[in-house]
Parts: sequence; C-alpha cells; structure tokens
Amino acid sequence: MYNYIFKGLFVILGLVMLVYYARRKHTIASAFSGMLSGAIALGVLHYFGQEIGYAPPLNLFNTSVSLILGAPGVMLLLAANTLI
Repeated sequence: MYNYIFKGLFVILGLVMLVYYARRKHTIASAFSGMLSGAIALGVLHYFGQEIGYAPPLNLFNTSVSLILGAPGVMLLLAANTLI
C-alpha cells in the first residue's frame, strides 16, 4: 500500500516540478540548480546520515528522485524511510 502511495506521489511531484521549471524565465538554469541542490543533499545525507539514523545508498532510484525533485525529493526519501 505504501509503495503505491509513494510512487504516485513521486509521479505527481515530478509533473509539478516539470511545470514549475517550464514556467521559469531561465528554464535550464533553474532546472540545473534544482538538480544540483538534490545531488548535494543526497550526497550529504549519504555520507553524514549515520548521525540521524538513515544513510540512503547511492543507487539509480535515489539518484533519480534527487535529480528530478531536488532537495525536497531527498527529504521525501528521508520521511518515507522514517514512516515505513
């Protein structure tokens, strides 16, 4: 059940981010800064997450979530891990 909710939320948020980036004045720069913030947040959480109890592995799923949704996507991964 949680798996379907998480995947549905991921798809909806991905579409929201696509629309958000498309409406920005500098679309490419905005998308790049969002992707960069997600990659940095995932890297920090991967290397220093032992202190808070969750260090996500650097795999394809986690990387795609962080690149599509940015830093809020990494926080979504953290929240999903603590709830499940």
